Amino acid sequence: MRTWTKDKIELAGWQFIPERMAELGLTAEDGMTQVWFADANGRLFGGAEAINRSMQHVWWAWPFTWLYFVPGIRQLQDLVYKWVAKNRHKMPGSSAACEIPSRED
Repeated sequence: MRTWTKDKIELAGWQFIPERMAELGLTAEDGMTQVWFADANGRLFGGAEAINRSMQHVWWAWPFTWLYFVPGIRQLQDLVYKWVAKNRHKMPGSSAACEIPSRED
């Protein structure tokens, strides 16, 4: 993603920016469950919408990001995102940062 955005946006794992997460009003739980995008006005977007907002900064991808706002496609992207987020630790190329901490109920 850094290569694609050419550092136009800040990218960091939630584990590495606890102070910034708190400034945005986000908890560790928020960071564990989905990706977040904060725009220049401080508005927060999570999940598939955050990915689409990020991809608006990629020259070859931004024309496709409008598809997220088409009814039906938005819901499909949201479902796919939730599945990927739950299984991210099993994906090729995943790292220790992708691990999902076990919850003690």
